[in-house]
Amino acid sequence: MGDGHSSIYYSTTMQDADGSFWTTDRDVFLELAGASEIFEWFGFVPSFHDATMNGLEISNGSAALSLNVFRMTDQVNAQGYFILDRHALITLHLDGVTGVFLKGDANSTVFELGIRRLQTNAITWDTVAGPRPGDWEVRWESAYGLEGALYTRALKLALQPTGQDAASA
Repeated sequence: MGDGHSSIYYSTTMQDADGSFWTTDRDVFLELAGASEIFEWFGFVPSFHDATMNGLEISNGSAALSLNVFRMTDQVNAQGYFILDRHALITLHLDGVTGVFLKGDANSTVFELGIRRLQTNAITWDTVAGPRPGDWEVRWESAYGLEGALYTRALKLALQPTGQDAASA
């Protein structure tokens, strides 16, 4: 690509149960509090590919999902591995959680993560009202471990550079 980072982070494509695909829309992503800092840090909307889950806390109608994230460059080191930079801890803060769907075990390496606003009441829940149009959906598929979706009325993001990248922030 010539810009120093891999194209894998430019496209987040999630598949719905009906077989249709959706993607994290850049403009919708940038509506979120904290998203512009993440966009500036990486230079694009990340797909969170190969991020590792640092933690998931659900308590009293709120949730926090923390992921260890990095940017993969298009350069390789002497051993032939892609050089990773822009390491950070990204935390998604959800207030007014309206739905939770999780499966797998507690350890997780993310394949991809998508964020969108729900347009319809496509999801039904047996014991609660569930998500409504306008709620945020945060859904991730895993390469290994826990995957699922969280639905919420309010979503904000926080970026904390880590490791050597913390000094350059």
